[in-house]
Parts: sequence; C-alpha cells; structure tokens
Amino acid sequence: MRSFVTRMHAVRRLREGLLSRLRALPAAQRVHARVRRARYERRIQGFIADGSGRADRLPIGFVYEATMRCNLKCEFCYVGDLLNLEGEWRQELDAGRLRAAFPTGHALQVSLTGGEIFMRKDILEVMDVFREKGYACGYLTTNGTIIDEARANALADLALAGFLKHISVSIDGPGELHDLARGVKGTFERTAAGLGRLQAAARRKGAPLRVSINTTVTNEGLDALDQMVDVAEDLGVDAIGINHLMFSTPEEVADTVRLTGAADASLISTFVTPNPGVHVARVREQIARLQQKCRERRIRFDMRPKVQSAILEPYYTPGATLAGRCFYPFLHARVSFSGKLYFCPFIRIEVGDLTTSSLEEIWNSDRYVELRRRLLEERLFPVCRRCCKVELSPHPTPQPVAERLRVPRTIPMTVASD
Repeated sequence: MRSFVTRMHAVRRLREGLLSRLRALPAAQRVHARVRRARYERRIQGFIADGSGRADRLPIGFVYEATMRCNLKCEFCYVGDLLNLEGEWRQELDAGRLRAAFPTGHALQVSLTGGEIFMRKDILEVMDVFREKGYACGYLTTNGTIIDEARANALADLALAGFLKHISVSIDGPGELHDLARGVKGTFERTAAGLGRLQAAARRKGAPLRVSINTTVTNEGLDALDQMVDVAEDLGVDAIGINHLMFSTPEEVADTVRLTGAADASLISTFVTPNPGVHVARVREQIARLQQKCRERRIRFDMRPKVQSAILEPYYTPGATLAGRCFYPFLHARVSFSGKLYFCPFIRIEVGDLTTSSLEEIWNSDRYVELRRRLLEERLFPVCRRCCKVELSPHPTPQPVAERLRVPRTIPMTVASD
C-alpha cells in the first residue's frame, strides 16, 4: 500500500507541475475554467435528475474540523458557540484513530479548519496521516499567530511533497483594527510574523505553496476594507478573499429546524440576528474600491459567497428571499474533530460517526439521503441563503412590499441557541 501511495504522489506532482505551467497562460486558464464548470454541471444535473438525494459512492473530499479550540475571540466567528467547549479536546481523534477512520486508496481531497488548527499539538502528525493515505489538502485555514519555524518548515515540506496546496490566513485590516476584530491585542504582529516564517520556508525549499489572506465584511471594518490591498502588499501576498457576513434571522432558523427535522435551534450554527446593521451602499462602494485596487496592483480577488451587485441589498436585508442552490452535501463531507459527520457547516445534524461506521456506509445512509432530498425540494433551506457554500442566483428575487420597506438598524448579534 505504501508503494501505491508513493506512486500516487509522484504522478500527482508531475501532473500538477505540468498543469501549473499551462494554467499560467491566460487562454489556458479560461479553457480550464470552462471545462471544470461543464464537468461540475453534468454532475449536478445528474443529482437533480435522480431526485432521490443519493450521492456518488464517496464524496470528492471532506472538511476536517481538526479542533474547535481557538486562541482568539473573533466577534463575527460563526462557530463561536462551538469554540473551547469544556473538555472537548479529549475527544479529538489521534493519529491512530484517524488512520482507522478514513479510507485508503481513494484520492480524496481534505481541507482543514477549526477553531485554530495549530492549537492541536499533533496537527502535523494529523496531516501526515492524510498524506500517507494519498489525499491532497486543498486548503487549510489559520489565524497564523502560532506558526513557528518548525511548523513553517513542516508546512513547506508538505507543499513540496504535493500534499498541501493553499493556506488561507485570516486578517481583518491593518494593525489595531485587526486586533480589535480578533479580540486579542498584538494579534496582527503575531499573524504577520507567522506568515513571514511560512513564506520564507517555502522560498528556501522551492515549495509551490499558495498563500492568501481573507477578511470578513463587518460594519466596523468597512471603512478600511480597501486597505486590505496595502496589507497584502506589505505582507507579500498576491491574493485576497472576502467573506460576506453570514447570518440568519430567528425566523429563518425556526423554518430550517422545521424543514430539516432538527431537534432544536442549537443545531444551526450561524450568527442569528433580527438585523446585522450593515449599510448596503457602503458595502457596495468599498467592495468596488477594493476590486479596483486589486486590478491596479495585480492582486487576485475572490469573495464568498458570490454576491453580485444586483443582489447585494437583499443579501443584507434580514428575511429577504434569495434564489440559488447548494450541492455541498452531495460532494463534500463535514467531519468533526471527534469523527462525527454533519450535514453541512451550518446545519449540524449528525448523519454518522466514523468511529463506528465507514465513510462509504455513512455517505448514503438513510438520514443523509433524506436531508439531501429535502434540500433538492427546497433548493435552499432558509439558513443556506447566507452561507459561504451557497451558489446564489445573480438576479434578485421579488420581495414582498413589507420586506422592501425595512430600514436597517444596528442590533447586537447573538448566536443560535435553544
């Protein structure tokens, strides 16, 4: 089995080396994007035509929530109510149990998130387990504050081996603004230092590691949003990702609980507020300024979800209906630190446990299939409208008059609970 995995890594490195050179050509990038999109649509149309809620035999990949511990206190973190649970770290699967829980011989893609994944002292051993299985790590997210020299070198080695592709570092503005958003003074300096160590290690080793910074749209940080370009340049980063604020109203949570058959509202993991108090005109203006500066300085730009200008107002209008679709649960598994599988990042209905069942058994289990079928019928559950995984229609949905007349108010956000 080890020789099979070694050959898989060698073939993957050769293939990706060739592809990376081709993708550097603009024409090749456009062709590749069209091919990928067409392949994706064919797969999606198959799920729609079938209508049963069954997926393929295995997912194309999974997100592993390596830990829910975190060293920061970010005010907008949608998993804030799950962080630092009393004693939860004792349930984190160690390397041996992870090795037994996940299948070998399937070229799955794993992505790592948390919490802050480097709060786990054995996180490099965890990544090595997935590397040995022949997986590729599409991305890992981190706040960067605890990337020391040893971790930076290890991450560069994992990139050099063809396992690690992309690291996304969370930054929410220059200096003090970032510290304020993250809830701990001195965070920006620590993040910049960790990022610098990582970049230096990748350069020394010639590792093909992509690094981007990401930020979240908040009312408090809007005035400095376009300054993220200056931050990226100062940090030597050429890619910026924007996360639109993700939230739901109490009514949307209640409707989702009813439609999914969830036990209660505590299984819905997002910010819950009657109104986020974000001024749409200012969001539109600042995102346009940010995009323009990115173009001028040749910095790549992306945002999640893809909120086009025409739907920006309903996106930030509490209770407004948005058209779209989500096939994340048909393609990707969401695995917790303890091996439990959840329907998706927001709807944390347990659909299986890798410590007692195989991934293949869980992937098309009755509960999973039923939830997918309901999602097909609804197209989107109410709390799905403002999730990073959703594919939103670029066209606005007609809203009732009462919705259009609402005036945004600044109201403190709360987290879903019973």
